[in-house]
Amino acid sequence: MNPLLLFRTIEHLRWEQLAYRPLRKAQYQLYRCFPHLAALAAGPSSADQKFLISPQTAETIRTVFVDSFVHLNEPLVDGEQQLTDLQDNRFTFLNLSLTLDPTDVINWNRRYLGHLWNYQLHYFDYALRAARGAFEENRRGNAEAWHAWQSCKKLIESWMAEARVGHSDGWDAYPLSLRAVNWIYAYALAAGSESEDFLSRWRASIFQQIEFLHRHLEHHLLANHLLKNVKALIIGGLFFENKDWLSEGEYLLWREFEEQVLADGGHYERSPMYHAQALADFLECYALLVSFGRIPRGEKMEAKLRAMAGFLKAMSYTGGSLALFNDAANTAETKPQPLLESARRVVNWSLESSTTNFPQSGYYLWQSPDEQEKMIVDAGPPSVDYNTAHAHCDLLSYELRLNGRPFIVDSGVHGYGGDRFREYCRSTRAHNTVMFDGHEQSEVWGTFRMARRAEPLKVEACGSNDMGETGQTWNFCGSFMRYDGAVIHERRIHRSVDGDWKVADLARQGEVARASSFIHLHPDVDATKAGRKGVLCRCGNQQILIEPFADEGVTISTQIITGSEGPIQGWHFPDFGISQPSATIQFDYKIDCGQEFGYRIKPNQNRDRQGAARCENLLPAGRSLNSNKVP
Repeated sequence: MNPLLLFRTIEHLRWEQLAYRPLRKAQYQLYRCFPHLAALAAGPSSADQKFLISPQTAETIRTVFVDSFVHLNEPLVDGEQQLTDLQDNRFTFLNLSLTLDPTDVINWNRRYLGHLWNYQLHYFDYALRAARGAFEENRRGNAEAWHAWQSCKKLIESWMAEARVGHSDGWDAYPLSLRAVNWIYAYALAAGSESEDFLSRWRASIFQQIEFLHRHLEHHLLANHLLKNVKALIIGGLFFENKDWLSEGEYLLWREFEEQVLADGGHYERSPMYHAQALADFLECYALLVSFGRIPRGEKMEAKLRAMAGFLKAMSYTGGSLALFNDAANTAETKPQPLLESARRVVNWSLESSTTNFPQSGYYLWQSPDEQEKMIVDAGPPSVDYNTAHAHCDLLSYELRLNGRPFIVDSGVHGYGGDRFREYCRSTRAHNTVMFDGHEQSEVWGTFRMARRAEPLKVEACGSNDMGETGQTWNFCGSFMRYDGAVIHERRIHRSVDGDWKVADLARQGEVARASSFIHLHPDVDATKAGRKGVLCRCGNQQILIEPFADEGVTISTQIITGSEGPIQGWHFPDFGISQPSATIQFDYKIDCGQEFGYRIKPNQNRDRQGAARCENLLPAGRSLNSNKVP
């Protein structure tokens, strides 16, 4: 490991991360070597009086869950298949499946198909789905759902008996937090139908796990990890009426709420997927705290939650998919529409007001009134300064939809630790931006590390619809300084009234010799070379021409790369574990500093082109971006 690289990474960390990381590692090593210490850390194990809960508690949680948490009650497309898989000892996470012999039991102390896959196994979200099917969705009786619940009960029993602290991934604070909440919700659904013997042992295990969590919060990671811990403390505290958990949980919840949610409603990790998770966590905590009378309804809190919902709507598309900036994937748990419906029920969010500029988060967007055409540009910091685990080199990258279809897309994320695509997904070349002389925007290394990072500079964006009833224009200008300070990259994007897009780039300072501009097309888009340097794309019934341009004296070359393994290029990852070959256009320019280069995107090649010449240039020199007039 490069000591200088390590120093440049840790200088951004908070003191809690530096202090708690070695402590947590030492604790888990001790638990592995001395099991009796693990037993002490996990707290009491007998089902005595302190584990009792009132029927009213379970009923309140069940009512809020059913009435308000649409994102947890949304019927899954493959819901019936999941119930069948549970009975067949088949588990599918991250689009990877494992089937055990029907006579086998899960070894909860073994790592099966990777660290993240194992975490998913220990989340027990399938327990919530099975309980939902057996006790809520099928009140008249459904034999298939009931048998699936019986299979799930056996898994719960075996986990409680076999999973060992220090040996099982399930005792890590993050999966423990998710499992505890899933088990509490499932308990609330099953409480009126299960035997007291099973319920009492289940309560005792949940209590043990949250008590262990209370002593091992992820202060060394903070961000979305600590938020999951806090959510488990709060919901567990309400469930058991535990004042210690509630006291610390509520303090940390409102502290993190103020810090993690930016003024424009975005989550400070700048990932649409983790934003969706954070919105769900805050909504669930808020709704339950209000229902149990712990806090009154508050307009300030609700306004901020509504802003989070507005940001999620802006970062999603018609059809229910998310923009894939930074570490983001289209998972079943983060589908935007059910979450937005939950926000409507909990805090009265509505679509009446919409925002297109998110200056604190760093996202700027333009969309047509019918949302059939939409561009989102990323011009913000990689992430919160002390946690860049999910940040990519994607400054001034964008996604573009045309005719309601994905056209230019972010590459997405395939996996985390040990994943062969991990380095590529975080790299500059995986995004719709420019790489100068082969240098990354930021110093990314390891699975989650970032040392020196790019610094966003000035950003402006504005649009107008004064060019007639059928057309709208939009102007964007943004810039950033590369991590080493050697180059400032400036990008200007202009949408003309007739629907053409122009993307213009230049290096403002430093010595540069080559610029590589990448355009990642959706897998459904076909691309072929047109003429000497252009690319003709077919997206559904539409033909789109992409033509490079540059100042006089700049030489241009064009490549179309699809599904390359060496180096990795031309892939799209819409969800974890899914890799789809897709065409990537690479325009290479031999330039000097200050020379402009870029490309034009020209949809609807068969239309009447009269008057398009006036929109040919982005902005004349000295023209203000605040002008509503097309040059």
